[in-house]
Amino acid sequence: MAEQTCTRFLDQWIKLVSHRRSFSLGFSVLNFGFSLVATLGNLLVIRALMKTSTIPTTVKKLFLSLAFSDLAVGLCSQLMTAIISAVMLKMASSEDDVAFFCPTVLIVRLYFLHLLAAASFLNIIVIAFDRLLAVSLHLRYQELVTPIRVTIVLVSLWLTSCIAAFLYIFLPKGIEMAAGVFSVLGYVLTTMAYVRIYKVVKYHQNQIYSQNRLQNAQTREALRQRKSAYSSLFVCVLFLACYFPYFPCTILYTTNTTEISFLVAHFASVFLIFLNSSLNPIVYCWRYREIRQIVKSTMKKIPRLDENMT
Repeated sequence: MAEQTCTRFLDQWIKLVSHRRSFSLGFSVLNFGFSLVATLGNLLVIRALMKTSTIPTTVKKLFLSLAFSDLAVGLCSQLMTAIISAVMLKMASSEDDVAFFCPTVLIVRLYFLHLLAAASFLNIIVIAFDRLLAVSLHLRYQELVTPIRVTIVLVSLWLTSCIAAFLYIFLPKGIEMAAGVFSVLGYVLTTMAYVRIYKVVKYHQNQIYSQNRLQNAQTREALRQRKSAYSSLFVCVLFLACYFPYFPCTILYTTNTTEISFLVAHFASVFLIFLNSSLNPIVYCWRYREIRQIVKSTMKKIPRLDENMT
């Protein structure tokens, strides 16, 4: 079954390289360039998250999990995609056989692609509901959502992603339908969570500014939770914007595999998924001042390290 999955994806790639060489070249160059951006950006963000003191431990763990997923995308999935595309272009021009990509190379690439996509998607869902609990429960949030419980959730999340990626490769027909249903359900639940967050935040804002009956500590906590909820909302919206085009593009190509434009759209949507890993560090730096300051401080030290080494 794994060889059939590999052969199917290899045929898609061969067809793309044969009919759209310019797109394939751009696809390879962009993926290689943004893999470096994702790697460097997420390394800086991970270091900043580990050093920051203003972000709660539970939120920090969730963002670290997402940042590690984005780092792995840049180091593994996106870089492998760029290299495979470049090698196929070179071999196609010399009419060499590309069958050696199956089963090992493409299967490893597919496994990491689906593992990290599932992990990122589950991270986004968990972050959404964590922020919903934070704005709804207030002080009870710290009693219910502890760092240990968050760690257990994250370990379960990554184990589930590993199993899902394995099933996608070895049982593609059965899991594709389940993955589609789960993705739609995840989109709906995440949207509902942030709609609810907006309503709760709006209610608390009216209490603070109109009735003015909350104590100072409660006011500060409510404002802090509101800012954190809005920050995670930007991460969520960016994720959904980058991941959503993949589903209609894939459905279009599945319904008509002979249409090259549908295949091009499918590969373009894959690049958008990879692009998300490069954009997330920008959101972290934009929404969290301490992260931005630590990243700036780290980048200023890099030229000094080069001078000391020379």
